[in-house]
This record gives sequence, C-alpha cells and structure tokens, in this order.
Amino acid sequence: MSSRQSLPTDSTHTDRGQAYTLEGFIGAMVVLLAVLFALQSVVITPSSGGLADRSVQSQVQQEAQDALVVADHDENVSALLRHWDEDGGFAGTNGSVAPGEDHEYETFTQNDLENASVLGLILNQRFAAQGWNYNLEFHYLDKGNDMTHKTAVYQGSPSADAITASYTVTLYNDQYIKPDGKQIEDYDDANQTIPPAKGVEDPIYNVVEVRLIVW
Repeated sequence: MSSRQSLPTDSTHTDRGQAYTLEGFIGAMVVLLAVLFALQSVVITPSSGGLADRSVQSQVQQEAQDALVVADHDENVSALLRHWDEDGGFAGTNGSVAPGEDHEYETFTQNDLENASVLGLILNQRFAAQGWNYNLEFHYLDKGNDMTHKTAVYQGSPSADAITASYTVTLYNDQYIKPDGKQIEDYDDANQTIPPAKGVEDPIYNVVEVRLIVW
C-alpha cells in the first residue's frame, strides 16, 4: 500500500502571507518612528550651543531669512508695514518702545505681531517657542532723505553673536493702510508711521528694509 504525501493547504499559504504582511508593516513602523525621532533630535535651541557654533549660526540665519521670504507671500510683510494707527504708530500694539526711539508709539508684543501678520506666527513658532529672542526693525528713508528706523518688536539688547536677516519691501502710493482702509497717498502727513521718501517717483512711496535680529 503506497503512502501518500500530504500537500500544503490553502490556509497554510494564507497564514504565511499574513505573517509576511504583518512583519513588513511592523518594519515600516519601526523605520518611520526612527526617522521621526531623528528629525526631532536635531531641533536646535539656545541651550544646545547657542550661536557660538557656526553650524547653528548658519541654520538660524537661513531660517530667519526664509521666515521673511515665506511671510511675504501675498504681500503679507507689506501689509504689516502698513499696519498703522492714527497717531503715527502701529495699530494694535501694547509693547514697550526700544531705548532711544520715539516714545510716542508702542511696539508689537509677540501676541500682537502674531495677530497682525503671518510673519508673527512664523517667528513665534520657530524662534520664540524654542527659547530664542528676536527684534524686528523697519529701516527706511525719512522726509529729509536720511536713513532712520522704527523697531516693530523689541525683546532686549542682542548678544554679540546675534544673526541678522533682511528683506526689502517697496510701498506704493495706492496701497491701503491696515486696518484703516485709506490709501497711503490719502493719509494725513502728521499721522504717517512711515513717511514718504524724498525724490522717489510715483507710484513708489518708500522702500523699507525689514531687518530681523535673532539671538
């Protein structure tokens, strides 16, 4: 009587396929978790060497520059420059004025800036939340054609190794003041937070360098 060799059943193949699938899924999860852990571990904070490290300086410099560029999508930084009140200052501000500047206007606090612009949201998430300080300044020509500036955010005196990023924005006469709704050219001269530059041709109102200092 000949013996018969039993063949694998379909259920055996199915179980083995499910096991391979489960192993692949677990392996993918392990790799994903490792990548996420690695990404989180390279977040640079002031306590991990500060700006004395050149690699840290380079990264913070690039991120500060990127913040200004990204925030100006749809003229958002331009809108921040035109966020005036009727007293020659910035609208919706509650912060202290930088030492040595005009004490008739207030600066933006971190929350003020976030409420007024996308730039504030980016700076608070990337820098303030990680323990960095920053000042935000607007540099421009005044009516006498002299270079001057107003500090929009003041968080103290920068350290010696602070980094600076800048972005240039052109203001035009037919743009609107936020939140007032008037065009720049129709705004009362006495209440202009940023005055018109001398000798520029219409439709240009002024050219402003937005300067971000991080430490």
